[in-house]
Amino acid sequence: MKRRHFLKLSSTIGVLLGASGWTLANIFNSKNSSKMKLHIKSKQEQHSVSLFGGRLLENKPLSGAPVYSNLIYWANLEAVEEGAFPMHPHEGIEILTFIFEGGLEHYDTATNKWTPLPSDGVQHIQAGSGLQHSEKYWKGSRAFQIWFDPDFSKSLHKTPYYKDYQATDFQWERKNDFEVKSYVGQDAPIQTDAPDISAKRYKLPKGNHSIELDKNSFSSLYLMEGGIDIEGNEILKDSFTKISGIERIHFNAIVNSELFILQSPIKINYKKITDR
Repeated sequence: MKRRHFLKLSSTIGVLLGASGWTLANIFNSKNSSKMKLHIKSKQEQHSVSLFGGRLLENKPLSGAPVYSNLIYWANLEAVEEGAFPMHPHEGIEILTFIFEGGLEHYDTATNKWTPLPSDGVQHIQAGSGLQHSEKYWKGSRAFQIWFDPDFSKSLHKTPYYKDYQATDFQWERKNDFEVKSYVGQDAPIQTDAPDISAKRYKLPKGNHSIELDKNSFSSLYLMEGGIDIEGNEILKDSFTKISGIERIHFNAIVNSELFILQSPIKINYKKITDR
């Protein structure tokens, strides 16, 4: 990677990750207890940002902790009023924006046009050799924006790519006693250059549930609504945690809840931008 690219990317990542005294750690099993111990990051412990005079609010679950897997950045955005990010550049990274409520309008130099993306759609960007874009969120919107490292040594030489996936591209499916919507992964509509990424959203009625996981992946859990208990670890709305090395997680939904789970590989077979 050219030095100017590295310095630019490193500076951007440093600003976005912010500062926090909270350290994200893996699950561990205590020698004195069979119960699972989770490091849970509440919304209040996450780095929060008020943008454009409070029109947009963000909390960032990865901020202040060592980055892991091929993740770079994650923001939960809420639009109190309509708010727009002016034109700004990206290089090399891969971006997924999940629109859960409201919608956005998007302009970028790969398509050279404004494109609306309403609720339940997903925006997929591979910045490649470089593009600039602008995003305008509608009042009442809620979205996740997550950045990935797809292997900068290759992605910086690719033509920028952009695609909108509409709400109709994703369907809720009944799995036992809950519903799941698959966004990214082997059997999902979206495939990423960043390897071994899976993203799913779960609707969980009150009661006990069990979800299969990949033991070779980090499973990053963000509770979008409600409250759940994982073996005595209470997780409330907008809280975040991650686990690894297990094939199934058992928990109790204290109330009707919504859970977003992003799985990403424990082992990366290329040199990450954060290690350069």
